[in-house]
Amino acid sequence: MKSIYSILALGLSALPLTGQAQHLEAIGVSASFNISQTQAEPTQIQLGKYTFHTNDDNSRLDDTGNRYSVFARFGMGEKRLFVQPEVAYTSVLGNQSSISWLSVPDAPFGNVLYLYPRLRRVEVAALAGLHLGRRLYLVAGPVLARYRRENRGSATEIEALQSAIYGSAVRYQALGQLGLGWQLGRFDLNARYERSLTPYSRAFDFQGQTYAFRQRSGQALLTAGFLLYDKHCPWRR
Repeated sequence: MKSIYSILALGLSALPLTGQAQHLEAIGVSASFNISQTQAEPTQIQLGKYTFHTNDDNSRLDDTGNRYSVFARFGMGEKRLFVQPEVAYTSVLGNQSSISWLSVPDAPFGNVLYLYPRLRRVEVAALAGLHLGRRLYLVAGPVLARYRRENRGSATEIEALQSAIYGSAVRYQALGQLGLGWQLGRFDLNARYERSLTPYSRAFDFQGQTYAFRQRSGQALLTAGFLLYDKHCPWRR
């Protein structure tokens, strides 16, 4: 993980190079297939008669979704460095969890409500990259995401608890991406790994009390892009 952060730091250090002579290399659109995994803590929270199990899913990397983006790529003078700003929308399944409770004390069987949240966010990425050859490139940098909170009904007590959990997503989150790409004509293919630098939930309120509930995410992104504009730069000849 330290190596990932080191590469991200290199990506950030390249951003000030935008003051050098720049040229527009490409403009494109892309779509990604995402494989996500969330880590939640604590694993269990007691809320009166309710028990919130924050991580019911024992499977790994089975939460999927998509990312759609528009990007531009600017070369830095005659060097192989470039910057790549992106605007994107991501929708991915969140962590499966559940709430269990007894309808009456000492009941032989309890009730279970399973939660399947979907994380939706708009994001802006400030990536920096390095051309490794005519087609291959490395890219890394920070991402700032703004989450859309789910609004659920709260007519009953259990609905109020469910709404509080779904509404625990923070408004803004910082993440980092690291990826390797390959350009084939007007097609731009890349594989990235994304890791949250800040949690996307920290706590939620229920019946006048605040409960700590931290969630961090990581995901792999398999992306296919199409270049609407592509300037043939000297390093590709």
